[in-house]
Amino acid sequence: MFQHNRVYVGVVSVIFSLGVSASDVEVITIQAQQQSMATESNFAVGNSIQADSADWLASVPGANVNKNGPVSGIAQYRGMFGDRVSVKIDGYNVIGSGPNAMDAPLSYVVPVMLESMSVYRGIAPVSSGMDTIGGAVSVDMKEAEFSTSDWEISGLFQAGYRSNNEADSASFAANIANDKHALLSYYSYYDADNYDSGDDNLVYPTQYEKEQFGLDYRFQYNSGKVGFSYHKTETDDAGTPALAMDIEYISGDRFGLSGTQALSGWDIDWSLGYMESDHGMANFLFRPVANPAAFRNTTAEADTLDFKVHAKTPLPMGSLLVGVDGYMADHDAFITNPNNPAFLVNNFNDVEDNRIGLLAEWTHFFGKHQASVGGRIKFNQSDAGEVSHFMAANNPMVASLVNQFNDADRDDTETNFDFAATVNRIHNANLSFSVGVGVKQRAPSYQEKFLWFPLPVTGGLADGKVYVGNLNLDSETAYQFNMGATYNTGDFSISPNVFYQRIDDYIQGTPSTNAQVINIARMMAGDDSPLQFNNVDAEIYGLDLHWRYNASKHFLISGTASYIKGERRDIDDDLYRIAPPNASIKFSYFGDTWQGDISLTGYANQDDVSLTNLESETPGYGLIDASVSYFFDKVTLQAGVDNLFDREYARHLSGINRAIGGDVAVGDKVLAEGRNLFVKVQYQF
Repeated sequence: MFQHNRVYVGVVSVIFSLGVSASDVEVITIQAQQQSMATESNFAVGNSIQADSADWLASVPGANVNKNGPVSGIAQYRGMFGDRVSVKIDGYNVIGSGPNAMDAPLSYVVPVMLESMSVYRGIAPVSSGMDTIGGAVSVDMKEAEFSTSDWEISGLFQAGYRSNNEADSASFAANIANDKHALLSYYSYYDADNYDSGDDNLVYPTQYEKEQFGLDYRFQYNSGKVGFSYHKTETDDAGTPALAMDIEYISGDRFGLSGTQALSGWDIDWSLGYMESDHGMANFLFRPVANPAAFRNTTAEADTLDFKVHAKTPLPMGSLLVGVDGYMADHDAFITNPNNPAFLVNNFNDVEDNRIGLLAEWTHFFGKHQASVGGRIKFNQSDAGEVSHFMAANNPMVASLVNQFNDADRDDTETNFDFAATVNRIHNANLSFSVGVGVKQRAPSYQEKFLWFPLPVTGGLADGKVYVGNLNLDSETAYQFNMGATYNTGDFSISPNVFYQRIDDYIQGTPSTNAQVINIARMMAGDDSPLQFNNVDAEIYGLDLHWRYNASKHFLISGTASYIKGERRDIDDDLYRIAPPNASIKFSYFGDTWQGDISLTGYANQDDVSLTNLESETPGYGLIDASVSYFFDKVTLQAGVDNLFDREYARHLSGINRAIGGDVAVGDKVLAEGRNLFVKVQYQF
């Protein structure tokens, strides 16, 4: 049942055989390795105690994470991030309640329950998510496992400690099952103080407290399986120094009902999910606020109904997948001042964001080739209720913005489409090639459309700028191309990819020309150049690769490299928050009862920055991490160090600091953690 649970990256190469999914592009999988030791096709990552599962994405070529706080990581893939990247957990669309992505989808993943996290490399198949213009991440959590005999009980205890921020973690999971019924329950707790950078600069506020628990029940019968799951996430008193406020609480309840059924030659995969999330944030939890009138408290809520019915059938030399899926999400958010009962800004009121898709994917094998073609039609409907501002009665500019929004036609319906096609060819026993093309569309997010008042509420952009939305935004359209090769001799493999995306109507903040918006932003936020979400033209291109070399039965060397360039096509400017060129190499040694890993990671300086977003350049840096793991009968011990030489650096994908109270100046990049010693113990039964 439960086996040694360590985090690995598994490289799943293109497969050429009957019965392969239509989504058979190359997949990079971060997975919980089954059994005690790594295999030749897996290499260890994520050695330290992780509270935010998004951090593991940095080990995937082309992928990375935008960090706005220690538990607020946003997935990025090949220069696109946020709502452009589809993130699904157990097949469900997870929609956070925070309008600034403090609770981005991956924050709801339970690290101890992580079975696998897969990134579709290249052009994501249309079946992988509703909006995959920026790629797709699929997370599978452990589910209840059946026994082959009478009732059996298995489980694990896990605990860890990190020295830099005195982080503690403790987790428990238990599975009870027979051959028909299986029940899994778990509990996980993370707690940390503020961390220091490499030069002992206090990075504040970066503390957090996070608690997760839940259960998963499965019942299987002759032709199928049915399951019910419940997951609870509670995050309290967590810092987000790159945003205007910190997390007071996040309380999320996620319910899922799912199953598989064989019916008349079709394999049916269905699910129905519901998620309710409440979120409170404030600027006075950890940050000194001298003026009582400047206190701010925001409360946000989100409810999401998620559904999926996919059916797959074999065809001569291939397969066909058809389906319908989607979600209906409601959002509310209002701002108050606890020192002023009259202060109320109804920021997002009765917002609806509904997205439903119809899809079909066909796979065909012919000779040494495999072709996969898929299409998705997407029906998007959005609306918002009337808004209000406590200053509208006395300030004509505020009243004008309120009236303009309330008098506008906010109900919008549009139809988009996605198309993806990939051809794979086996050249010989060691070499294969792939070519993919796609056209992907994305309707604007509710923040991009319905942010009617100038505020730094942007879905987690964290550039320190003030924005307003645009009810007249068009959907983004990306024309995508990907070409790759895989060379594999058994002991050595390398898989480079090159890619290009031409994006029409890319949604980007550009300087507002609304005099009322400019005056209000200057008066209330000190921003003389607020931005408005508008459609522009852009392009993103680059290359990435991963490789491995089995030097011997016990010694493995592996690595990744990525280069991404994002540019505006309408003006001479670079896109915001693009990861700099980077590479990593890992040396792993496998003994009979132990494993050692040394990782070297390097990031180049990033001077291709967005002038529109006033983005600052960042210098390059190099890091060394090391760990050793010992395996006993039922116990695993792991110890190691991150940032061995205590390097002072800032990730380019971290936001700028907006918090007073630490050693990082307001307006500077948030510094990363300095040297961190860690230890972890796990007992399985």
